[in-house]
Amino acid sequence: MNVQMAKVAGFCMGVRRAMEMALKAAREAAPPVYTYGPLIHNPSALFVLKAKGVEVLDGIPPVGRGTVIVRAHGIPPEDKAGLVQAGYEIVDATCPRVIKVQMLARHFARKGATVILFGDRGHPEVMGIMGHAGDKGVLVSDEADLEELLSLGQMEDYVILAQTTQDRERFERWSGCITARFPGGRVFNTICDSTHKRQGEVRRLASRMDAVVVVGGKESANTRRLAEIVEECGKTAIPVETEEDIDREFISRFKEVGVTAGASTPNWVINRVVQDLQAIAGVHEPGWYRVLRRFVRFLHQANLITAMAGGCLAWVGISLLKSMDPDVVSSPASAVVEALCYIYAMHTLNRLIDWEAGEFNDPLRAKYMAGHRRWFVLASVAAMGASLALAWQAGLPSFLMLVLLSAFGVLYTIPMLPGLRSSKSLKELPGSKTLFVALAWSAVCVIIPAGVWPTDLGASQWILFFLVGGLVYIRTALLEVFDLQGDKIVGKETLAVLIGEKKAVRLVKVLAVALAASSLVLGASGLMTPHCMLLAIPACYMVWLSRRALQSRIGQDMHLEPLVESSFFLLFLAQEILLVVTQGA
Repeated sequence: MNVQMAKVAGFCMGVRRAMEMALKAAREAAPPVYTYGPLIHNPSALFVLKAKGVEVLDGIPPVGRGTVIVRAHGIPPEDKAGLVQAGYEIVDATCPRVIKVQMLARHFARKGATVILFGDRGHPEVMGIMGHAGDKGVLVSDEADLEELLSLGQMEDYVILAQTTQDRERFERWSGCITARFPGGRVFNTICDSTHKRQGEVRRLASRMDAVVVVGGKESANTRRLAEIVEECGKTAIPVETEEDIDREFISRFKEVGVTAGASTPNWVINRVVQDLQAIAGVHEPGWYRVLRRFVRFLHQANLITAMAGGCLAWVGISLLKSMDPDVVSSPASAVVEALCYIYAMHTLNRLIDWEAGEFNDPLRAKYMAGHRRWFVLASVAAMGASLALAWQAGLPSFLMLVLLSAFGVLYTIPMLPGLRSSKSLKELPGSKTLFVALAWSAVCVIIPAGVWPTDLGASQWILFFLVGGLVYIRTALLEVFDLQGDKIVGKETLAVLIGEKKAVRLVKVLAVALAASSLVLGASGLMTPHCMLLAIPACYMVWLSRRALQSRIGQDMHLEPLVESSFFLLFLAQEILLVVTQGA
């Protein structure tokens, strides 16, 4: 079964902003922390906020203390004034686009104009806008309301506004009816552009798919509208709140299944649904394809793809070392296995320790590793023991450097640094993970295989160390962009969290282009072995992947991490082809 994700889905700008403000308030604001009504219409997101200590305030008491977060939908002005009077500190997380509609409603109401609002009766956003319009507000929520408005004798000074999540086609049809009946009114299309793009994308998706899974809260108006659009396109809409709502037997009948999500649906919920769908074997799939897909999934969930990618990078690094000095690596095969085992052990142990982030970023792997935790621990210990044994055979410098590197990998997660409230570990230093992973990979792929003390390495070998480290830095930063939303939830200070998604992707592009250019110049000029130019291949590939990262705001599915790691498989393949060609010549 082919599963295709909509290009526009999940948190819109306003909801993402509100969620980030709420998480920040949970960490920094004066306790207790509340949201005035549900922050957004999604149970999973609200559950996370509750776990962070953010409760829901349903009414305004005479006296209160702490912090109240105004939800993304906004609230009536009198409610906000009441919260301030009660003694609460206010964090206004109202979506900027909703604020624009509120200001328009207040502006024209004060001028005496009738404010006609197209919206869903009882929706929090509508209640907030109508509160700004006061007694000048008229709500049109269905055809009956429209007919009642059109039956009025006369209406001259009026404006038409829309709830930000309304359907644009209906807005144009209804506003056309009103302006035809009462000429002279002003029409402001205040539908969020994100909503329009989302609805257009789901029409495109429905035209190509047999069915579309719509992920979102049952109380979310824009999610319900997406399901309605799928049905209008003549396709089957399958609404789900979480992966637990998926009817696997029913969905397996379809060959092509699309996935879209409402503006209040978190990425981690979409991830779980997409991964669950990808695990369903369609009744139309041949047996060999099912076996292949399960095998690839096993390699991914068992962290073997990452280890194999590290092994490929080590093979290339060692080959480049030997092209500089044929005697520098005594046993290339042992050095590759040593690097592969170390990378597997470190990544597996860190994922077992950092299980909370895994539940948001890669839930199926987190679930798989939790179910086989004992075996993963044993496999990691065995892999680490094997890497140390191989390093011992390579010589004292290799062994001692790997011991130090392994000790650092363990200490990386242990609290050691004094913080404001408690001691911190190295992993809590902002942006540290990206740098430390790059240094560790580069050390086991270049320095340790050389079998000499770092002080005995030549300039070209150090250049290779930094080129390989740069590739790993780019790879790790790119994966962190995919994990951005989950990392923010658990409070991880990764590079992408520190500088933001767009800046992180831009940095990846700049570094990848710079690394590709450096590899080509160094190889062509004779400063490095000509084979060094091969490093430009994964660098250019990651430039393409960074474009995909920026276009899609969805985090991990089964394909993303293998796609990133495949850059090192491409590098290995390119080198082997080059060796065959040069030997044949």
